[in-house]
Amino acid sequence: MLVLLPVDAAVNAPNWFRAVSLTLMGSSFAILLFAVIALRPALTASPVPRADAPLVRSGIYKYVRHPMYTAVIAIGAAIMFGNPTFLTMVVWVALIIVLLNKAHFEDTLLLAKHPAAKNYQLTTGAFLPKLKKSN
Repeated sequence: MLVLLPVDAAVNAPNWFRAVSLTLMGSSFAILLFAVIALRPALTASPVPRADAPLVRSGIYKYVRHPMYTAVIAIGAAIMFGNPTFLTMVVWVALIIVLLNKAHFEDTLLLAKHPAAKNYQLTTGAFLPKLKKSN
């Protein structure tokens, strides 16, 4: 949806916004690539896990449970920095809300399918790596 919004030529964003936008975009596509590689045996376009799919906890999934959603949120942020208007900000926030709900739904389904998902969800961050508590 963010990609379809018109670019407002009247917006005079600082030059560093473009650098942030390009950096976010590049790193987001790298995250997507790592996620696809790690998720290959369980890859599906749906949040509903495939019947024969294992619980993937390797690669980037060792650190983050929903790296594809993280990447999509970051791509949305990149688009917003490239065209910082009120409309792009509202659509980006809506995207985050949708992906938060989708991640929760997916986590619920994984709990029902894989007994090991509970520990995985407790120890691994949803969108960013979980910070370890120091003793």
